[in-house]
Amino acid sequence: MAHRAATLRAMSTREDRVFDAVVRRIAAGGYIDEVPASRVGPLRPAPPAAAAQAEQLAGRSLPSLLRRLYLEVGNGGFGPGYGLLGLRDGHRTGGLDALTGLKGGVLILCDWGCGISSELNLADGQIWGYDPNPAPDGVSCAFPQHMTIVDWFSKWVEGTLYQPWLVQDPTTGEWRGATDIEYGEMIAEAFGPSGEED
Repeated sequence: MAHRAATLRAMSTREDRVFDAVVRRIAAGGYIDEVPASRVGPLRPAPPAAAAQAEQLAGRSLPSLLRRLYLEVGNGGFGPGYGLLGLRDGHRTGGLDALTGLKGGVLILCDWGCGISSELNLADGQIWGYDPNPAPDGVSCAFPQHMTIVDWFSKWVEGTLYQPWLVQDPTTGEWRGATDIEYGEMIAEAFGPSGEED
């Protein structure tokens, strides 16, 4: 019992640190990766009824960090890609909001463009990527990214979160999500050591 209590304290402490880091990044003007901060209006928190509706539709609770970000920071409009999608009447991109994919307990977190999205499986708390671009017919475009919502936002504030990318494994030939090393190699190839596009 004492071990479980210590684990819960450590988790909430990490969640608090990530929450604070997200708030600091937003305060510094780092709202959304793909949109200049000057084009982003003030954030408005989601009404509690919107979070309750999402949880009712999913049949599950939102992870505590995500719920807190929606209710205390903004109803979307900040975060990776084109921004965290809002709950009811919140931030939308491409006609989508977070509730669009809520069937089966999957919450669409953000749109990265070109049909690519990050999604949260509320049943197990894991982040999934969706990349329809390179996959041949019959190959699933969805793949696990092996991180939780806390990991996802932590990587975002650290600048180490990459958009989901479906790749074919050079050894097995199977399709899967890219590793951080593969992302690094792809970025170095596209942009060179200077970080500027070749």
